[in-house]
Amino acid sequence: MEVARDTAIQDVANWSSRPLALLGVSFALMMIDGYDLFIVSFVAPLIAKDLHLSFASIGMVFAAGLAGSMVGGLLLGHIADRAGRRPTLLVSLGMAGVATLLCSRASSFEAFAALRFLTGFALGGLLAAIVPLVAEHFSPPQRSAAVTTMFIGYPLGAVVGGAITALLIAHGWRILFLGAGSVTLLLVPIALFLRETLYASDAPVHDSPRPLWRGSFIVLFTGGRFWTTVIASFAIFCLLLVAYLLNSWTPLIASRSGFSPRTAAWCGVLLNLGGVVGALISTLLVARFGVFKVVTLMVASGSLGMASLGYLFGSVGALYSGLVVIGLLVLGGQMNAPAISVQLYPQHMRSAGVGWQFAAGRLGSILGPIIGGRLLSTNIPVSLLFMLIAIPTLLSAGAYTLVGLLRQKAQS
Repeated sequence: MEVARDTAIQDVANWSSRPLALLGVSFALMMIDGYDLFIVSFVAPLIAKDLHLSFASIGMVFAAGLAGSMVGGLLLGHIADRAGRRPTLLVSLGMAGVATLLCSRASSFEAFAALRFLTGFALGGLLAAIVPLVAEHFSPPQRSAAVTTMFIGYPLGAVVGGAITALLIAHGWRILFLGAGSVTLLLVPIALFLRETLYASDAPVHDSPRPLWRGSFIVLFTGGRFWTTVIASFAIFCLLLVAYLLNSWTPLIASRSGFSPRTAAWCGVLLNLGGVVGALISTLLVARFGVFKVVTLMVASGSLGMASLGYLFGSVGALYSGLVVIGLLVLGGQMNAPAISVQLYPQHMRSAGVGWQFAAGRLGSILGPIIGGRLLSTNIPVSLLFMLIAIPTLLSAGAYTLVGLLRQKAQS
């Protein structure tokens, strides 16, 4: 009996070490991460009513989760380069599930914001661990497509979760947090079988030897990486500022514009559905043109569409169509940011590098909802709001162009 059990465990371990199986598990993790981080935006009107929160308070709740993700990406990313990707991932996943469950019991702004910070902290660690884990199972030519494919689960989680939210919203927001937390915890046993890659001698990646101060953030700015790290950080900062402002406030903007709560929830779904389609298309284009050119073109085109989105709130059909296009270009381009981060750093500092890039993005994510809340509090016209959002979108496209040129120069 014991031999059979050990054999079964070994079979699962062998299965989970296969790149495609790993990609499936990580895809599921990204779906949970995507829904868990955006669940507040889907049910924001209900939470605001139940806990008596203003626009500014809801913005602070958004910011709390994103601030936690920034801190978690920095600290747990550093730990993942020292203790390993797999243990960091397991601890982060368990913490996220428990914190999400507890959100369903929150009865005050302070308690809810604190729990969202803890959830974000755990999810930041999950991202910093899972991205290198997946990348290091694939050869360099396959790496960008693999990481981007994994991250398609992120907006898809928001799409599926948003659809479920739209169907179950009549039962209240607390039951949705219970469900999200429970599903997150159910993935912990599956993640137990993921194979560690940090110290694997048979990893398909052959990077430079680990320095004595492995995992230190200082190395991200040395060895000719200073401007690459700075400009890439600025690019993802701008891009995630825009992405999270859109995901956080689009349903509420639609609701304030006179649309029903169900229609408002579908706005978030279609925005992220466009992101899924855009990411899928980008994986095909990246193989031919390279990730930097594809992302630059998508995000630059998205900035033009963003400037016109505010004029589409007059009808449901036009708004839905516009959100799909913006999601395809901007969110679809954003899904390639982790693949870019992986390319910028060698294996021994990859979790720290990815964690740093995600932290820079999370800083933008924190400011995005806050800025959106402040702007909405001033009753700014929707058309002007989206024209302003187009500016950092365009800046991000320009920054990624520079990063691509620096990367090309370093390789020549």
